[in-house]
Amino acid sequence: MDKKQSPQKRFIRLPEVLTRTGYGRTTIYRKMEDGSFPRSVKLEGPPIDPEAFDSKAVAWIEDEVEQWIESRIEERDLGSTDVPPRQNIER
Repeated sequence: MDKKQSPQKRFIRLPEVLTRTGYGRTTIYRKMEDGSFPRSVKLEGPPIDPEAFDSKAVAWIEDEVEQWIESRIEERDLGSTDVPPRQNIER
């Protein structure tokens, strides 16, 4: 039997998200809040010991960020009239 395997998931941290999107930290978090950007994943669960260090490390799922980027490109290509089409100029 041939089982369909899902692609391997990979976490990316904030600096990489910022580089890939061109957004700043505040914009990423605002867009997450309004639902227009993928939510982050907390990398460590709640501490078992209340006195233990609580890691606040978060990351994003790479595929979700890539899909978000692709959807921005599709929006552009499907008719955004904000930018005039490129003209072919012969030299």
